[in-house]
Amino acid sequence: MSSATDNLSFAHRLELFGDAIALRLPDHSTISYRQLAKLADQYSSTLNKVVPSHSLLALRFSSTLSAVVAYLAALRCGKALLLLAPDLGESQTLALVERLQIAAVIQSSGEIQLTGCQQKVRPDCVLLLSTSGSSGSPKSVMLSLQNIETNARAICDYLPIESTDTAITALPLHYSYGLSVLNSHLYQGASILLTEAPLMSKDFWQQTRDFNISSLHGVPFSYQLYRQLRLERMPRPALRYLTQAGGKLNSSLTDYVQQLSSTLQKPVYLMYGQTEATARIAYLPPKLIQQYADCIGKAIPGGELLLRDPVTKELITADFTEGELCYRGPNVMLGYASCADDLTSTSVLTELNTGDLAERLPNGLYRIAGRLSRFLKLQGKRLQLDHLEQQLAVFTDPVCCAGTDDLLVVAYTAVKPELKEQIQQYLREQLQLHPALFKVFQLDALPVLSNGKADYQALLLLATEGSHAN
Repeated sequence: MSSATDNLSFAHRLELFGDAIALRLPDHSTISYRQLAKLADQYSSTLNKVVPSHSLLALRFSSTLSAVVAYLAALRCGKALLLLAPDLGESQTLALVERLQIAAVIQSSGEIQLTGCQQKVRPDCVLLLSTSGSSGSPKSVMLSLQNIETNARAICDYLPIESTDTAITALPLHYSYGLSVLNSHLYQGASILLTEAPLMSKDFWQQTRDFNISSLHGVPFSYQLYRQLRLERMPRPALRYLTQAGGKLNSSLTDYVQQLSSTLQKPVYLMYGQTEATARIAYLPPKLIQQYADCIGKAIPGGELLLRDPVTKELITADFTEGELCYRGPNVMLGYASCADDLTSTSVLTELNTGDLAERLPNGLYRIAGRLSRFLKLQGKRLQLDHLEQQLAVFTDPVCCAGTDDLLVVAYTAVKPELKEQIQQYLREQLQLHPALFKVFQLDALPVLSNGKADYQALLLLATEGSHAN
């Protein structure tokens, strides 16, 4: 592309890809980049007519043509947009409208519902993403057009996305990972198949074959399903690579991903990201997956990883020394918005504290050790729950730990009569915990959020409801 278009975001240069196919639909109809730009501009015109300028909109972001057009239209005409799960409850939606003074809610169909609210938004904020998988979180991440554009560019710098590729919406578009798949493919002039077929449905897998899907993207829960479906046995000649993000793989899934890459002879990109950094922060080069699959790898192009002492905030330079993982890069958010007043803040972040504990290896790769917030203090004994999950994985995998400072909760899915006593014995004897301080129980499935991450709050609720005896 010419230097004259270098300063345009991918949303503003759609038409430059002309008749190349941007969107594919399950009925085999297609939308070219030129058509998509025209549809977005037509919708922009409607937004400009009915919605007050510099106000905040919300979009129920389904994997449909009308929703994608509304998203791109907002970016092209400079309307700040909060992305919502398409099935977010009415009460949660109303609470967000009130808290952030959202001027209009755009339905997945494209219908615009004015609320009567109006709140000015800082001019550099174009997108708000929820920090939780529920998308009903009161705290949203504010992102600029530069955040979105530079992260899409960085992703295209390390992923082998080609203009001839077709990806599929295997992840929710209101979730930063799913959104980054859409953005990066539009950045590169590639195609996206918009499907709402669930990952476990026959329709989804038929579509991956019919549309020659070239890449699959998933969170740890997705890879559980891939294993269950035996993805490695499915003939998918068009598949060129896979990616994984959205949380750390447990040991059995790590083994599976390594085997999958080896069996398919396809690269798997393990990635690390946070909504606060638009999407991606780090990735592991696929050639290292057999030896370093427990690492998040290195910073994305244009970014920088560093470690700080969690207490003193001093920079840690020694290898194998745990500290809080921090990140610098042009994709770091503007800040958080929990209420309408936050939308007019003028703050600028230069460094993101991820809240993750990590260490750096001598070869420059980073490895996550756990979450700073995932600590319990039971009768003076400090427990790091991510470490505990790793320790309990010798008995069963997957296993999930949650809790408060007076109760540790451990849940697992394996149906083994002896397992409960083995875990209880470990907690009593190895950790010296009194039985009154923990609950151990078996579930058919561990609770997960819509983004595929473990739902620790739901697990706590299950434990405290009293339906699971110790």
